[in-house]
Amino acid sequence: KYNDDVFQFSVGLNGVGTKAVNALSSDFEVTSWREKKFVRAAFERGRLQAEKKGKAHGAEANGTFVRFTPDPEIFGNYEWNEEFIAHRLRYYAYLNSGLSLAYNGRTHRSKNGLADLLADEIGEEPPLYDIVHCREEKLEFAFTHGNAYGETYFAFVNGQYTNDGGTHQSAFREGVLKGVNEFARKNFAGEDVRDGIVGAVSVKLQDPVFESQTKNKLGSTDVRSWIVP
Repeated sequence: KYNDDVFQFSVGLNGVGTKAVNALSSDFEVTSWREKKFVRAAFERGRLQAEKKGKAHGAEANGTFVRFTPDPEIFGNYEWNEEFIAHRLRYYAYLNSGLSLAYNGRTHRSKNGLADLLADEIGEEPPLYDIVHCREEKLEFAFTHGNAYGETYFAFVNGQYTNDGGTHQSAFREGVLKGVNEFARKNFAGEDVRDGIVGAVSVKLQDPVFESQTKNKLGSTDVRSWIVP
């Protein structure tokens, strides 16, 4: 991940999340397929037990399979929050149009990216107008207005959900206001233009700066210059 030619828009460099899951699992297995070859590694409580490499058989597509069991000696009795897991997988599908994510017999896939995210979040109640959707190489956004009060946003950086927003969300809010005012040749207040808005913005940044290790809020200031026209 330290090679910008390979991982230009990584959130983290060291794979701490995978290492932590491995260390906290009684068994952990990962298999990666690429270019008709595969590599498989199996661990028990963080220690490598078996590793295998070879040629892939049949029509196995490129991809990664992960299986793990939480260590009962650490967690005791536990249960999965299936709704939370499915919710996060849907987000990854929205951010990677065309990618299929299979979990417990259900496949998550999105064709229209963030437009699909807003459509699912809005539900059956129709918005005031069709969802506005723009997708470029490093920026994707979508928005519409509903009948509820306030502002609702979904913000992402390099595939990471930043639930506390940050500079990219602030720039998006500013850009919406500026676009409406320029089009209408008016000077509307932000609360009047954005009240009821439901929006989503996703950016790809090299070396993003977050305000904490949890990466919940983006702090990179240079993002504003290319989000706000």
